[in-house]
Amino acid sequence: MTKPPSPHDNAAAKEKYGPWAVIAGASDGTGEHFARELAAMGINLVLSARREPVLRALGEELKAANGIDYRIHVQDLMDEDAGARLLEAADGLNVGLYVSNAGAGVDASGTAFLDSPVERWHRLANMNVRTVMDTCHGFGLRMRERGSGGLLIMCSMSALLGIPYIATYASTKSFEAVFCEALWGELRPHNIDVLAVLAPAMDTPNFRATTEGTGFLISPDMCYSPKEVVRDALGWLPHGPLLFYPQQPGGEDMRPMMAERKARLEAVTALGESFSKPAAS
Repeated sequence: MTKPPSPHDNAAAKEKYGPWAVIAGASDGTGEHFARELAAMGINLVLSARREPVLRALGEELKAANGIDYRIHVQDLMDEDAGARLLEAADGLNVGLYVSNAGAGVDASGTAFLDSPVERWHRLANMNVRTVMDTCHGFGLRMRERGSGGLLIMCSMSALLGIPYIATYASTKSFEAVFCEALWGELRPHNIDVLAVLAPAMDTPNFRATTEGTGFLISPDMCYSPKEVVRDALGWLPHGPLLFYPQQPGGEDMRPMMAERKARLEAVTALGESFSKPAAS
């Protein structure tokens, strides 16, 4: 099984990724676990999702337990201006970590591309492409100015293959993975970590909502714990750019595959840098 290459160091994580972190899609599942892990490190939180009461209850609980501060931002991440509004919600805060964790729910699966209005797919692309681009650009600029930070995008193993009946979802997740690889190469010199987590099937409310009524059945022993995946993600963040998982817990070690892809990326990055830098006189 894939494991983080190094143990958590809460003090170091708080220094690099604090004092504020922004979590898009923070109301339950992996987003809630990110909030709990980061709050335990003493990092203040901007919690964004559609359900204000859930966000406020989570924020109050974490404030009482960990002494952190928090803000809530109610937002549908499928809106065209979601990224811009999320950046505005964090104005004036020293943000060291952005976590993109929006779940697509029933918009992601079980429907052929031609059997839904194209506007449905536009909204999915807004969330997984436009919102991700806007937030990574805005928070990336702030992190570059401050000299450190992290961008963590919850992706999917569907990014590796075109999958019928989730055509738009898989394609936009492929964008996220490749986008993060490229940003990892560009932002390393600025002490900004970038990681796309190609997440496996996890027992979360969103996964259950997505698969309910579709006939897609998965046994509990093939689902990962969202808490463990979140801890893995935070452990791998300093190393990037991708975190893969085997199909089920206890499966093959994916680190050789990640290392091979990372080596190719490093070679391409070096080649790109040689073209982007002015030649010596």
